[in-house]
Amino acid sequence: MAALIDAGDAAIGLGDVAAAIGFFGRAQEIAPSNPRISLGMARAYTLSRRPVEALRLFAEAERGGIPLTVMAAERGLAFDLVGDAASAQELYRLVLSSGPNEDIRRKLALSQAISGDRVGFEATLLPLLEKGDFAAFRTRAFGLAILGDTEAAVGIARDMMPGAASAQIEPYLRYMTQLTPAQQAAAGALGIFPRSSNVGRDDPDIAAYTGSAGTAARTAGSNLAPAGAPLGGRAKARTAREPTSDRRTRRDQRRRAERSGRRQAPPSPAAAPPLAPPPPAQETPAAELPALASSGELPAVTPDPSSVKTPPSAAQDEAAARAAAPLPQPLPARALPPVSLPPEPRESVSEAFAGLDLADGASTAPRAGAVDIRSIEVPRETNEPPKPAIPSRNWVQIATGRDIAALSFDWRRITRSAGGELAGKKAFTAPWGEANRLLAGPYESAREARAVVAKLTAMGVDSFAFTSARGEEVTALAGTDAAPNGPPPAPANPARNWVQVATGRDRDALGFDWRRISRKADGALKGKGPFVASWGAATRLLSGPYDSEAAAQDVVTQLKKLGIDSFTFSSKDGEPVEKLD
Repeated sequence: MAALIDAGDAAIGLGDVAAAIGFFGRAQEIAPSNPRISLGMARAYTLSRRPVEALRLFAEAERGGIPLTVMAAERGLAFDLVGDAASAQELYRLVLSSGPNEDIRRKLALSQAISGDRVGFEATLLPLLEKGDFAAFRTRAFGLAILGDTEAAVGIARDMMPGAASAQIEPYLRYMTQLTPAQQAAAGALGIFPRSSNVGRDDPDIAAYTGSAGTAARTAGSNLAPAGAPLGGRAKARTAREPTSDRRTRRDQRRRAERSGRRQAPPSPAAAPPLAPPPPAQETPAAELPALASSGELPAVTPDPSSVKTPPSAAQDEAAARAAAPLPQPLPARALPPVSLPPEPRESVSEAFAGLDLADGASTAPRAGAVDIRSIEVPRETNEPPKPAIPSRNWVQIATGRDIAALSFDWRRITRSAGGELAGKKAFTAPWGEANRLLAGPYESAREARAVVAKLTAMGVDSFAFTSARGEEVTALAGTDAAPNGPPPAPANPARNWVQVATGRDRDALGFDWRRISRKADGALKGKGPFVASWGAATRLLSGPYDSEAAAQDVVTQLKKLGIDSFTFSSKDGEPVEKLD
């Protein structure tokens, strides 16, 4: 089981989420209640954008004894992926409290942008921007797009990325404002953008996620926190507790709901009395979809009045009012049209800067509180073409050695004795530890290389098949030619075995010596000469040739019995041995 958990953690580290889920799933069959398995599965589900399941597993891991600090980074991302930015930021800050972490700082900045906190977003990202962190510039582009500053985001993408890459990402930046908070987090943190038909629509499980359920899953002791509105003075308390931006958001939602209700109401003003605005309730960020500019405004999600605690007298009056009033008709859901993301045509430089008109004396200094990007050294991407990849190829290894020059001699020697099996192939070398491989090839397949090895082995040439890895350097052996086609022609004077019976300088005198010795040899030299070969300033008188040195030695023994002095002699390849006329 421990090996499966370690394998799952390693797969996550390598980015193979599917393999990680498989390993953790097998481990879970062995020990369903192991908190390490719950933690690993939660991490994998977060990276595969299944945050609701991930949050449940994170809670199980915490109940099993896993410290919150161990899972805070991934758990924070899971909260962002369900639209709960407040919970995510709390966990990101917990990670950063234990030491610097550039990745978590970028995630915190993105989460702040999703929640509308531009000041916090800029302050969190500034240290990384000053360091020239390229990933921080990417995060800033996404954050500005989320905050609605689309042109600034597109400008960063064009400045920091090659033309083709910036043109591909630009349409996505322009649609960031139309995504839900959960979709914005997935796009900025994981690079996952929804299908065009799902822009502005969360997955059903994320849409069904509620803030109260998310809070319960966050910490084991969170159920002790008070919830709901305080008794008495509710309006005053809410005003003191909620930021101005939240109150403005609630007021805009109520106005949109009222306008939508008026558009849906029948002509008769007496059809139904107006409903009082619902009592305040805790927000559920993941359940509210932002309005799309192309599809009009969505009605605000109305919380369930039964979840709000009221004093007994107020509850009775409210129940009586609901009984007397007719039930309101639900607002019809509006279908969001699919959003297409066609690539925009590339502009020329003159077109791109046609509207740029700086007045004389205009200042380029940054506004108060803005980041002065002029003082930041930006790492630039280059468009250098990648080095051509060296493919994997098949060879026949015929020798090994440290001296490259000696391998050239080995190549010529082996190709002569290969009987044409290496015909047309050239010599290559490849490093092999402290030595070098001598290779013939390349061959079309490993099977073809093995067939050549089998033929060479039958001829007494040691060899074996070798397949070079992709990217492995294999260098042509300088100073060598391709192996000849077919076996080399027999040399005019091949190496042979002889019996030397005399020596002299005068060839005519050697002819007389041969006739004298052959008569005395009693037929032992019949049909074996005479032949002569140079020996310094003298000339050898030879009998032969014989099939082997042993056969020549037998003749020497036989001549010795007859009183004739002689000894064996082996001529080398190319050494001239002539017939004595």
